[in-house]
Order: sequence, then structure tokens, then C-alpha cells
Amino acid sequence: MAILLPVLIWWFIIEILGLAALPLAYRLFKNLPDRGYAFAKPLGILLTSYVLWIGASFGFLRNSWGGIVFSILVVAVGSWWFYSRGNREVGLASFLRGNRRMVIANEALFALAFVLFALFRAYNPEIMGTEKPMEFAFLNAILRSDTFPPHDPWLSGFGISYYYFGYLMMALLTRLSGVASAVAFNLGITLLFDWDTFTPVYCGAWGCWAAAEQAGANAAFCTMRHAQHTLPNRYKDAGAIGQGLFDKGVTTTRVWSS
Repeated sequence: MAILLPVLIWWFIIEILGLAALPLAYRLFKNLPDRGYAFAKPLGILLTSYVLWIGASFGFLRNSWGGIVFSILVVAVGSWWFYSRGNREVGLASFLRGNRRMVIANEALFALAFVLFALFRAYNPEIMGTEKPMEFAFLNAILRSDTFPPHDPWLSGFGISYYYFGYLMMALLTRLSGVASAVAFNLGITLLFDWDTFTPVYCGAWGCWAAAEQAGANAAFCTMRHAQHTLPNRYKDAGAIGQGLFDKGVTTTRVWSS
């Protein structure tokens, strides 16, 4: 249970950040089969971290729990505002209700990959080799800094003169979750593994499924249209009924709607 609790806390926080950015992802990735659902989580963390970084760099925000919560609210309000501006064929809520299989598959695969690799890291948690000690130092330096750039862990009184935004994203999740930085470091590796493997594989697989389903619907539509013009009269009623169903959107998926 001690191993699983930090994983569940991180998973819950990632879900919250994903929901904050979901309306924006729905608009930005409208031509994808899942309308950007799989990209909502990384987009939420990216935008929240960016708002916090800008605010803490210019002195408007503090790198604290309150500053992070404020950044989440900014992202959520901005995401909803951008979503509500445009004309929508299908609303977000209607899309999610009509694509429950997609939502369940997405969440199940994300959670499964996250938990399994977290268990792997739990039995191999050493922070050593290559650049891991430096990365761990950067993570702790960001956690101990009220503003940005963060304190340089090797040169007291100076800021980090190195790119650190990726570490800032992991530090944000660390501060929100309240877990120890050593545990958070391994959870960060787990999350990156999840996004590097699950998201591309899921998007590719769902896109192929949606394309195949749409191709099958188009083939059936063409067959029924052909039947209306070539078959004897007694067979044309079936073609007319089928065309009526297609016209009403009964059997089409509309996953590629733009």
C-alpha cells in the first residue's frame, strides 16, 4: 500500500490537469479520431507549468501550492473560454457520451501502463548513472525556490543557467502530491515512459480503428446507393431504408468530423 498510494495520488492529479485542458484539446485536435482526448493530460501539465513559470519568473506568482492551484484555474478558465468561442457540430459532453469505449480504453491503458512501470521502478529506484544525479539536484532546487530561475545546486546565490522546464513540470506534480522528491523522481520517469509509449500507440491504434470503421461505413453506403439504381424494384426498398439510416447518422461514427 505504501508503494501504491503515491502512484494513485499522481494519477488523480494528472486526471485533474487533463480535465482542465480537455475543452482546449477538443478544439485544437478536432481532426483526430479522439478529438485530442489522449493529449489532454500532457497539455494540461504543460500549460499549468507554463503559467506558473511565467508568473514566478516575473514575480506575479510564488512557486508554491497556492501558485500552482491558481495556475490550474487559469488554464481551466482559458480552456473553457477557447472551447466556447467556436461553433461546434458536436458538444464535448455529447462526444464523450457517444464515445464511451474510447474514453474507457484510453483511461484503462493509461492507468495500466502507469501502474505497471511504477511497480518496475519501485524495485529499481536507484537515482544513479548518466545524468540522474544532476536531474535529481535540479528537481530539488526547483522545489526549494520561491521564484524562477531556480537556485543553482552547485553555485550558491546564482540561478540555474540551464534549461529546466521539464524538471519544473515534474516539480509541479511533486509539490501538488506532497510525496518525497526521491519517490517523485521515479514517478516522473514512469510518467514519461507512459507518454512515450502509451500515447503514440493508443492514438495510432484508435486512428486505424476509426479509419477502418469509417471505410466500412462508406463501402456500405456506396453499395446501397448502387442497389437503388441497378436492382429490380422489389429490392430497392432495402437500399432506400439503408440510405435513410445513413442520412440520419444512425450507423456512421463521425469520428473524423472536422
